[in-house]
Amino acid sequence: MSVEEGLTRLLGRWAAGSVVVGSALSAIPATRGFGRQTLAWGVVDGAIAYAGIRKRSSAGPTDPRRLRRILLLNAGADVGYLVAAGALLRRPRWRGDALAVLVQGGFLLALDAGAAARLR
Repeated sequence: MSVEEGLTRLLGRWAAGSVVVGSALSAIPATRGFGRQTLAWGVVDGAIAYAGIRKRSSAGPTDPRRLRRILLLNAGADVGYLVAAGALLRRPRWRGDALAVLVQGGFLLALDAGAAARLR
């Protein structure tokens, strides 16, 4: 399995889990913010994974150098998510949302940076 295939599959599984967990936690008042963010990230991650599968099936695999650049740009965005979430942690109203963004951003940073490292 290629790095790109593994990346897409793992992202798809993460997305599915995020949708399930986010949906359940959104229904509980105490975890609504965390659940809402987790669900939203799951939907977006699922769409990205699906687009990757479709693109690969129609156009073939992405050039590894191009994929590595994209992953490194994504890793930079992931760091931005973590910084923004850290700032939101100080606001009680947004704490649940911020914690979910920390979880999602941390996972995506590990995923993107790890895949980029394998493409060296």
